[in-house]
Amino acid sequence: MEVGRSWRTPIKHDYLWSITGQEAGAIAHLAAQRGTWYDLTAGDAALIPGEMWHRSCSPGILAYHASQCLIPVHVRLHEIQAATYDRLLGNLGSYLPALGYSAAGPSAWTHPGNGSTVTAHNLTGAKADVADVDRDTAVFVVNDPNAIIDWAMRDSFPAEISASTGLFRCLSTMGCNPAGLKRLTIDERIKWFATVREQQQATPHYRDLSLAALDRDEAQWAYLVATSDKWRAKTDQAAKKSAKSCNRSVSIAWWRQEPHRFDDLLLRLFLQKTELEQIRGREREWMAASNEKRLAMIPKPVEPKPGDLPDLGGDLTLFDLGDVA
Repeated sequence: MEVGRSWRTPIKHDYLWSITGQEAGAIAHLAAQRGTWYDLTAGDAALIPGEMWHRSCSPGILAYHASQCLIPVHVRLHEIQAATYDRLLGNLGSYLPALGYSAAGPSAWTHPGNGSTVTAHNLTGAKADVADVDRDTAVFVVNDPNAIIDWAMRDSFPAEISASTGLFRCLSTMGCNPAGLKRLTIDERIKWFATVREQQQATPHYRDLSLAALDRDEAQWAYLVATSDKWRAKTDQAAKKSAKSCNRSVSIAWWRQEPHRFDDLLLRLFLQKTELEQIRGREREWMAASNEKRLAMIPKPVEPKPGDLPDLGGDLTLFDLGDVA
């Protein structure tokens, strides 16, 4: 199935719905004067047949919950592809009025009830503007790339937000390769580790990172949530409930609370079995190393000589994340 239309899609949308609902319910009690919610990978916000629009795409989910808040929220949607952006504008124009929004321009809508706004930008999420974020702003970010090469959050983005406000939550999807993450080259997969490290370095002591990986998933999808340590229980509950709705389960680890389990889950997500065998006993060393040193610790397979029979071993064997201790 294409990305965005697989059995994982309802789980992803239900999880985002729950996390955004939590944010909307808490925002008025956090001493915030306003909310700024970023969708760094908005897509076209197309309606999935048989579903409600405001529950079946990230722009719809954010716009709905923004309309329910007690303080104004500015929803900023970013889509880099021009053709997709045109479809996004069309769908926003079709479905936002049903949520109470009125057009305020060709790419902007306002809600008269609480002053919330939705604006669409034909711009990569990597260039999202944070200039107006201050200590009175509660920030929520959605980053849902199709692959690591589509990662839309610039390296400095979490640190920029954290420097301006302590009210910051973020949900990112990781390892999203519909053909199976383990089938990518190690040079590509290894980039996910650096991406997680960037999130860790930008996480202040009062926040934590939750890694929730779908069990028995050949594509090895996972969700990384940066949130206050006070939200651990509710974040876990949302992940488990969303997976259970599709008869699935998740393996969850928190970086600050259980760092070794967090690292082990990352390794099982992004490395093949044969690669893990090569670093057995040196996992902590490998996690602390640079990408260059990591690659040196996992030598690439020797190219077969002409006439050699192909090796059909288990390099592409996928882990069942339900087996994670």
